[in-house]
Amino acid sequence: MKNLTLINLAEILVLLGLPMLSPQLGILYVAFALIIILVSRYLRKESWSDYGFRPVEIKLMLLAAVIGMAFALLDNYLLEPMVSKLTGKETDLSTFDNIKGHVGRLMGMLAIGWVIGGFFEEFFFRGYMFNRINLSFSNKPIGKWLGILLTSVSFSIAHSYQDITGIITTFYFALVLGFLYYFFKRNVWYLILVHGFYDTVGILFLYYSK
Repeated sequence: MKNLTLINLAEILVLLGLPMLSPQLGILYVAFALIIILVSRYLRKESWSDYGFRPVEIKLMLLAAVIGMAFALLDNYLLEPMVSKLTGKETDLSTFDNIKGHVGRLMGMLAIGWVIGGFFEEFFFRGYMFNRINLSFSNKPIGKWLGILLTSVSFSIAHSYQDITGIITTFYFALVLGFLYYFFKRNVWYLILVHGFYDTVGILFLYYSK
C-alpha cells in the first residue's frame, strides 16, 4: 500500500508539474499524459467509471450546459473585466486572433475547444487527477480540497500564455469546475459539458470581436 501511495504521488507530481516547466506543451503534453494514464489504468486494472465516466441524466446534462453558458457570460461581461482592471492587463488572446470573421477557423477552434478543452482537460484534471489525489490520502476531505487546489493551480499555469489576467481567470474557473465535479457526484460527463459550452461562448465572443 505504501509503495502504491508513493507511485500515486510521483504520478501526480509529474503530470501536474509539467505545465509549470513548459506551459505550452500542447499536443505533446496531451499525448504524454494519455500514455501515462493508459499504462497506469492497465496496471491498476481500473475502469473508466473510476475516472468519472458514468451514466448521465438528461436534466443534469441540460443543467450543465446552462451553467457553462451562464458562467461564460458572467466571466466575459463582469469577472474578467474586473480582474483586468485590478491587474492593469487584459487577457492575452492574441493566439486566437486569426479566427475573427473566419468561419472555417471558427469551426476548427470550436472542435478543439470541445475535444481538448472540454473532453481532455476535464477527463485529465478532474476525472483522472482527482482520482489519483484521493487515492493518495486516507483523509478524504484533505484529498478533496487538495485535488481542487492542485489541479486548479496546474490548470491555470497551463494557460500562462494568456498573461496574468488569463492565469487568474482560468484559476477561478478551475475552482468552479472542481466544486461542480462534486456537485455532479463525480461524473465527468457533466464537467465536459460545462467546459465545452463555456469555451463555445468564449470562442464566439472572439469570432465576433473587432
